[in-house]
Amino acid sequence: MLNRAAKIAFLFLIPLSAFAIPKEKGSTTLQVVTSRTKIHGSSPGNIFTYTDLIFTEVNGKRVVYECIQRGDVCPILESGKTYTADQKGSYIYILTNSPQDKKEFSAKFKQVGTW
Repeated sequence: MLNRAAKIAFLFLIPLSAFAIPKEKGSTTLQVVTSRTKIHGSSPGNIFTYTDLIFTEVNGKRVVYECIQRGDVCPILESGKTYTADQKGSYIYILTNSPQDKKEFSAKFKQVGTW
């Protein structure tokens, strides 16, 4: 009886552990093929341009990412340039400098599809 309960528990826990394993974690290099920028202007004097979508090539795959940061911290990413990013699952974090105070920060992008 104990062996049967152990087998059931084992068979139940092993598939669940597969979901707990993080997917694609580490540093990656991506090339921006093209990007789409937007202009945000909620009030006079508070107008900024930011990158909304980037169409990239990552490890030979064509992937689309969307900037999901709030405010004016989404950087302008140039087409044709290569960037290094930290990847955690479907999210990438690109290290960039703030235009106001030149501090480094990490902008968060989410994978939204392929092209």
